[in-house]
Amino acid sequence: MKIPDGNEMSRGYGRVYAGLVLTMVFWGSAFPTSKMLVLEVPPEVGAALRFGIGSLLMMAILFRRSAKPVPDRDVGARLAVVGLVGVTGFNTLFFSGLLVGPSSDSGMNITMVSPVFTAMAGMLFLGEPVRRTRVAGLAVSLAGAVIFFWGVIAHAGGQAGRVWGDAALLGAAGCWAASSILSRPLSIRIGAMPAASWTLFLGSVALAAISSLKVAAVPWGALTGRFWVVLAYVVAFPTVVAYILWMEGIRTIGSGPTTSFMFLAPVFALLTAALLLGERPTPLQGAGGALMLCGVWLVNRPG
Repeated sequence: MKIPDGNEMSRGYGRVYAGLVLTMVFWGSAFPTSKMLVLEVPPEVGAALRFGIGSLLMMAILFRRSAKPVPDRDVGARLAVVGLVGVTGFNTLFFSGLLVGPSSDSGMNITMVSPVFTAMAGMLFLGEPVRRTRVAGLAVSLAGAVIFFWGVIAHAGGQAGRVWGDAALLGAAGCWAASSILSRPLSIRIGAMPAASWTLFLGSVALAAISSLKVAAVPWGALTGRFWVVLAYVVAFPTVVAYILWMEGIRTIGSGPTTSFMFLAPVFALLTAALLLGERPTPLQGAGGALMLCGVWLVNRPG
């Protein structure tokens, strides 16, 4: 068996990093586009549609491309836990918070908390390396996120009416951090694609059960064409493509460094919101975004 040299490994990591940046582009755009969905359907229905359809597409890809699409029974319970935490729990809280607050709040609350908790847990419990540059990168990214969020608050003129929505979004961030930590052993053992497909599918089954009572009340014939276009986008890119790239990142470089890329999501979320919802970034938000970029570079700088 050929052992990859340093250049091959660098190219491999480069592809993973590029895939994670692209994931953040997709996920950043998912905040304003998901907001567009919940303007027409209940949040539970929006979550079930996005991830239910996305999980079916991923399962179809898995069974077509994988030599062993069905994992061993002994990992079934762990797949279900990751699906319930990272898909069902995260999206129930995320879409609920998104309904009562602006998309900028969802982008910042989730991306501020998840990378910090995930990186800390990875270093404390999973044996991921503790380096000064990683700790400094987390601190710089968090400082940038605080500055960015302060710019959002100042631009919005306060936080009135956002308390419960922000609490739900913080709970979503905790779910995402936990699922990122729990999913790495699964990705290593059965592969990124099977782990992503089965966790999405199992979590989506629970989402469908939660939303079943509200599906009948949706005026399906009155939904706009924009709704269906946005739904197709969030299913294909922020869900299917991004989730595969995300799981591959966790498998290759670890949960902490991978989750640190989430600090980039609010930058892309703000840009997308400016295009789709008419929001405009402030100089304070730009400064915070620049700090977040520096922090991600420090966290992933070679040791």
